[in-house]
Amino acid sequence: MIERLYVHNFRCLENFSLELADRPSALLIGKNGSGKSTVLDAFRLLQRIGRGEGRIRDLVSAGDFAQHRMDRPMRFAVDLTHADRRFRYEIALEWPPKFREARVLDEALVLDGIDIFRRKHSQIQLAGGQSFGLDWHTAALPIVNQRPDEEGIAELKVFFANMILVNPVPARMTGYAEEPSPELDDDAANFAACLRFLLGQKPAAYATFEQQVRAFIPDFAAIENVERGERGTQLIVKFERPETPGTLGIEFKALSDGEKCFFLAAYIIASNRNSVPVFCLWDEPDNHLSLSEVGPLVLGLRKLTNRSGQFLATTYHPETIRIFSHETTLVLNRRSHLEPSVARPLAEIPYHGDLIHALIRDEIMGSEGKGTSSRFL
Repeated sequence: MIERLYVHNFRCLENFSLELADRPSALLIGKNGSGKSTVLDAFRLLQRIGRGEGRIRDLVSAGDFAQHRMDRPMRFAVDLTHADRRFRYEIALEWPPKFREARVLDEALVLDGIDIFRRKHSQIQLAGGQSFGLDWHTAALPIVNQRPDEEGIAELKVFFANMILVNPVPARMTGYAEEPSPELDDDAANFAACLRFLLGQKPAAYATFEQQVRAFIPDFAAIENVERGERGTQLIVKFERPETPGTLGIEFKALSDGEKCFFLAAYIIASNRNSVPVFCLWDEPDNHLSLSEVGPLVLGLRKLTNRSGQFLATTYHPETIRIFSHETTLVLNRRSHLEPSVARPLAEIPYHGDLIHALIRDEIMGSEGKGTSSRFL
């Protein structure tokens, strides 16, 4: 579980801390431009490092420095617990004058309070005392390895790589796949490849997947991969025929946008229950759903926490906002485009009456709860 994300000098985030230690599930709300997407992009940067993308110029550009202030370092740090171990990873980037790309200022991985490696500029110091040099323009985490009996670095890379950070584009979720994949794309276009990988590695996950889909779509009967072409497979979804025996199969791409999101949610839940605990941040999970469908999907995803998973969401949707408590809702505020974003628990922000009405009146997501001094009722 991620306990804290710290970001400095990255777009609208300066000295920004997202506190998640007591929040296995949490909701991020805020106006347009308040920093929700930037928080997601900060997680994506860590995910890309975990997936082996170590070249700094591929991770950040000059425009990513807050207000183009390249005279100060950009820093990312994350504290998390995984497999009963505590990790802290941090990386700071700098952009010296006349340079064409950013480079690493310092980088470190600490496991259970013990340094696994520390880096200053190009010099890396390992826990065993060995040291070596590395190109300043490359992150060390994708490159540094440990002895077979020391798995801290590998565990963290797998955790980062397998984070599910999605803003699905259902039109791209066709159900076709050429090769299995363990890593879900941010638009979920490779959903079929990921489902194929999960069921290939963990066949027992199908029972969970089927159960979850049926909870969302009662007439769902089964899903199967049919060969297409020399290497590809196409997902076929079968539904029970009303009032007649047998089933009717249709290609996955023919489903509605909302139905595709239900299948994606079932995949995430099945992954968490049958594999390693899942960290999922879903940008607007309610985006393609009707009012009556929002609750089942969001509540289903919040059950990730039952098996050490973690679920974060961003939203503007009233039904989703009502599902989360004041303690698990974090409000991102930004007074102007020249000031950084701040995250505060909703429980600390006073407002009058109904929460949704207070949001409409801009008592909460305005200038840090400027509208009233009264507590909510």
